[in-house]
Amino acid sequence: MLKLIALFPIHSTNRGISDVFFSVCKEWQGPELKARMVVPSCDRSCRGPNVVEAIPSFLTRLYYFSPSLPKITAEKRFLKDIKDFDVAYLWPGISVDAVKSVNKHSKPIFMEGVNSCESQAKRILDDAYSRLGLEPQHGITPESIQDEKEKLKVIDFLFCPSPVVAKSFQEAGVPEEKLLLTTEGWSPKRFPNYQSHKPPSEEVNVLFLGWACVRKGVHLLLKAWELAGIKGTLTIFGSMEPAIAQTCSHWLKRPDVVQFNHAFDYSSAYREADFFAFPSLEEGSPLVIYEAMGHGLPILASPMGGGGIVRDGIDGIILPPYDTDAWVEGLRQLSNSPDLRAKMGAAARQRALELTWPQVAARRGEQILQKLNTK
Repeated sequence: MLKLIALFPIHSTNRGISDVFFSVCKEWQGPELKARMVVPSCDRSCRGPNVVEAIPSFLTRLYYFSPSLPKITAEKRFLKDIKDFDVAYLWPGISVDAVKSVNKHSKPIFMEGVNSCESQAKRILDDAYSRLGLEPQHGITPESIQDEKEKLKVIDFLFCPSPVVAKSFQEAGVPEEKLLLTTEGWSPKRFPNYQSHKPPSEEVNVLFLGWACVRKGVHLLLKAWELAGIKGTLTIFGSMEPAIAQTCSHWLKRPDVVQFNHAFDYSSAYREADFFAFPSLEEGSPLVIYEAMGHGLPILASPMGGGGIVRDGIDGIILPPYDTDAWVEGLRQLSNSPDLRAKMGAAARQRALELTWPQVAARRGEQILQKLNTK
């Protein structure tokens, strides 16, 4: 049996990106692969026999007064235990020194590539903010780019959740044999009220769910929505970046645009939508796409937004994010054809059912075992 130790650098919950970490690692508890998860701290719902919290629970509040102390503490605990394990699985946010220390133990290192290569992401986002006449507000720095480069030199393999992510790292000089193409996943159990059929309506409800920010292209969607002249509502479900509120105020005031702040229970947003629109400029493989497809929603997305899992013409329509005319036509096409929505939505649902977390984790586990058997 292969013993794997995994490190996640921030407080973990059963939501968002930390849920990806737990959803994968908790499935790696079989006869061939067994994982231990090390985190600084986590919600009670994440705790289990194979989860190690580096910070004693009674000291958690004290530790989090220092932004860096929780991560440092988790790294120290991880490095203390690694001698008893065969392989390391690291997530972004781990320090370069910690990655190099793992390498000194001569342990194979698998790392998660959540988004595209930072140097490419910076170029994309610098351009996006420039088009809006704004200074970049993305937080990617020359230092963070260099840190990523240093880690990529040391690790053995990088999980890439979409072909676009894999291509970005390959173009940055990472050898192709280091790149493991995979996907993200979703949990149908979180959405027990799935409805396979929605009553017909004269007006459509188009959903964007996620942080309403420049990176996710919500300003491009708002522009196309105005030009499309569709009878219906564009629902933006998620907290809004100030840059969007500043530059898109005239669109956000439209009566056919509604915006809700993000909430823990957002399943009703999927159930009430007719299709999902996501013109993201920079992504990995966004979890909302899996969930929307799982709810039987056809997808209108950019190549980044589609996450490598939306099949153009089958589950939805893939369009260049800056091609406004194409987005106008795409919005109209899905809005005006209930039959097309039903056909694509059914295909999306079936596609999503092949991408639940147990299935995704099993495929990733096979990749780990295969690579270590041939290394």
